[in-house]
Amino acid sequence: MKVAAVLIADPDGPDPCALVRGAPLLRHAVDGLLESGCADRLTVAVPKPVLGDCEVIVRAAPGAGSRCRVLVCGPDRAGSVRAAVEAAGDSDVVLVHDVARPFVPPATVRAVAEAVFAGAEAIIPVLPVTDTVKLVSGDVIAGTSDRDHLRVVQTPVGYRPEVLRELCARGADPLSDLPGSVRTVAGHPTALRLTTAFDVAVAEALLEEQG
Repeated sequence: MKVAAVLIADPDGPDPCALVRGAPLLRHAVDGLLESGCADRLTVAVPKPVLGDCEVIVRAAPGAGSRCRVLVCGPDRAGSVRAAVEAAGDSDVVLVHDVARPFVPPATVRAVAEAVFAGAEAIIPVLPVTDTVKLVSGDVIAGTSDRDHLRVVQTPVGYRPEVLRELCARGADPLSDLPGSVRTVAGHPTALRLTTAFDVAVAEALLEEQG
């Protein structure tokens, strides 16, 4: 199984150089992908203003070596992923990951890659929805969604290369505009997206609890 991983740091997302638990977000995300043991190539797309800092961060990651490359984000996420996939070369599986989810366990990364290699066109990790979800019209509750059929999605999203290329050619966002053929594997509580200080506090608490 030959796996290419693409890690995206959006210009409007969290700063990939921001420190959490003593290390940059980017470093945590890179470590998780490399520690999965299945990423043969890792291409990181980052905003131009932090390119130099991100190159230093990636080079310092154990096992990075010649497997990792850092480039500037494209005009949109589809463009960033397309450029990163081209830079990574041929593969059986492509993992598209968000640097804003730096604490995805390596086991989850492996599960996504293995499911694609086993025949799925696209795979995304998910968690069950535990809150009650209401439908509203204006400020009036119009109904209740059946949470048995709802899931919280995470990353990395795994793709067969030809499926991902077709999505990017259409200008679709590979992290949100998912193909109809996408299937799921179990996600993990620590893989939440860190967009606020509260998110960071929750992630740190979960990681501390796990030891």
